[in-house]
Amino acid sequence: MDFTIISYPGQHNDYLLSLADNRSRYMLPFGGRFRVADFTVRNSFSSGADSTILFNNLDDGLHDYVEKYGPFTNVSFSPISVVTTESSNIETIYETISEVNSKYFVLYNGDNPSIIDFAKLIENFAKSKSPATLYKIEINNIPSMAHKIVITEKDILIKTIEKAIQEKRTSPNIFEMTINMMLHNNIKKENFKCHYWPIQNIPDYYNLTREVISNSEIFNLLYTEKIIQSKIEAPGYANLGENSVVTNSFMSDYCKIEGKIENSIIYPGVEIAKDAIVKDSIILPFVKIGSKAKVINTIVDESSINSIQNSDSEDLISEEKSLPNIGENSRIGSDELNIKNKKYPKSIFSSITLIGKNCKIPDDIKIGGGCYISSNSDKETFQEKKVFHDGLSI
Repeated sequence: MDFTIISYPGQHNDYLLSLADNRSRYMLPFGGRFRVADFTVRNSFSSGADSTILFNNLDDGLHDYVEKYGPFTNVSFSPISVVTTESSNIETIYETISEVNSKYFVLYNGDNPSIIDFAKLIENFAKSKSPATLYKIEINNIPSMAHKIVITEKDILIKTIEKAIQEKRTSPNIFEMTINMMLHNNIKKENFKCHYWPIQNIPDYYNLTREVISNSEIFNLLYTEKIIQSKIEAPGYANLGENSVVTNSFMSDYCKIEGKIENSIIYPGVEIAKDAIVKDSIILPFVKIGSKAKVINTIVDESSINSIQNSDSEDLISEEKSLPNIGENSRIGSDELNIKNKKYPKSIFSSITLIGKNCKIPDDIKIGGGCYISSNSDKETFQEKKVFHDGLSI
């Protein structure tokens, strides 16, 4: 079937704090070893789309990440392109779509992780003889207008955008505006079931990531099919030390564990030192946890600094960069229930603590539950204060 998939970003959500700090949701790690972009690309490849366009609001490395994809065995490889522009830039969006020769277009908010069979959807759409159809995705069995897929003939899409240009319409998100204009023309509406995980806040991210790992159907699909591939570069296998203990946890390849892991998710490149304890936590790529540290009910955001150590450029690694992200004998998080962050109560609750990207928490620091430590915090941040009580932020 002759169709192109357009993935557009949702509205930027400040509730995600460091998880969306200078990083689009496309580049957000999800599912134990992937990024959201891997799910987006997977949907296109598995559906046999002629091409895929990922519109992105941020210049955050998505283009370079997607460029690493190549031909798959027994799978037709179709072109993927990334267009970095504001979602309000109607001229760029119009020009990009005009240059594509596909008969049909699929529009969806693809910077949330999902598993969608677009081929079946396109087939049903073609049989319906409708020029455009809006499919409301069912979230917890309830159809949602906030999360939807639109399939349309190219000329309908182009004419709608041309009308918006002629009428000088503006919107923070041209794609949502275009879809709303189509709805005013009474396009067909249907409901649709698929795996779709909208991430709105930090507990959402925590719980949905754990859901993907614990759901055997989803887990087996992600980790047995060859279409979805992670481009997080970290060579090697998981390495368990002789004194390590791992229970009820997921560990990606490319990690090194010397401590104790319980009910946690460990991403590629993570190193956990001897006598460290990680419990009920999610540790994102390339994070280092020092010896005798204890991390509970916490998300530790990724460390792009430590990822350099997986390259051949060892001489680029300074003594400062080689320090762990969570220092020796530090205590992060709490077993207490229902702790909210005082400054960001809509972002952080359920006692989850978030440690931002590229943080370097010094030795012997105590950080409570429901806390938020912003990206790039280091030893200078903690010079005057060694203890951060529940619900505090820096």
